[in-house]
Amino acid sequence: MNRPASLKLPKTFESYPVEQLLDNSVTDFDLFVQIDDHLVLYSGPGYRWSRDELSGLLNGGHAQLLIRNSELGKARMYQVCAQLPVIRREFAPEERMKAIEELGAKFTQCLYEGELTDSCTEKAKQIAADLTDCVLEDPSSILGLSSLIQHDFYTYHHSVRVSAYTVAIAVSMGMSDEAALRDLALGGIFHDIGKKEVPLALLNKKGALTDAEWAILRAHPTNGSEALKLSNLALSAREIVLHHHEKRSGQGYPHGLDKNQLLPEVQIATLADIFDALTSARAYQSHRSRFEALDFIKNRLLATDVWPEAFKALVKCLSA
Repeated sequence: MNRPASLKLPKTFESYPVEQLLDNSVTDFDLFVQIDDHLVLYSGPGYRWSRDELSGLLNGGHAQLLIRNSELGKARMYQVCAQLPVIRREFAPEERMKAIEELGAKFTQCLYEGELTDSCTEKAKQIAADLTDCVLEDPSSILGLSSLIQHDFYTYHHSVRVSAYTVAIAVSMGMSDEAALRDLALGGIFHDIGKKEVPLALLNKKGALTDAEWAILRAHPTNGSEALKLSNLALSAREIVLHHHEKRSGQGYPHGLDKNQLLPEVQIATLADIFDALTSARAYQSHRSRFEALDFIKNRLLATDVWPEAFKALVKCLSA
């Protein structure tokens, strides 16, 4: 570590207890140690902590580090993400998928209530990896996803379910590259991140939306893409976020792209998004069975919105 620079103690800092730092976790904010009347930079973004180092700080009399007030939001998200449970791999794939869905829902809720940080991205990558491993081990594990989610919790469960369906469809279509599948899973997890700025009352509105409300809702792909512009997500993941509401006919949004302009990965995620929306109870619609949803897609959307090959793969996944 480079020799830290000394700083005069300003009034814009608060204490940060060392006991809130977890072994093998990564912080994405600056932490300082106080020496006499100066602050010395101790760690910066991307710093990984070890149990020995944390014990050394405590034993050396440094139970408190200091953090800028402006980075307290990042610190709160770090604590939330670092304390989310770890998926136990000894469970059978279908049971693991249920656990991943619950974990993903909790993560999404934290994401909607806090700010998007590097800690969030790292936790999303871990969830994506767990999900991908589960599907590769047993593609039929998606049958472990909840058959009925109350509409109050739809927003939080939706993203991880879309992620699972996206990976399962891709595997059924022959994709086997684990890194590429993890990128697809990340795209699914973050695909609705732009809705973070949309009031839940609007997302759950029962009646028809006004033109102004539709404008707010239809802006979420662009807002999500903007929120992730500084992330290191792969192109496929970023394209899923931006274009998951496009249609093969060119009648979707935000850019009206058609089947020749959309990545195959985006078209897979679009189908996953539609299928999960149809099979979930919403404030403005009743729950459909999986068969009813597939029948609706086949008869209403296959000619205009949905990639036929992806649809065949989804049917195969659900017939396992």
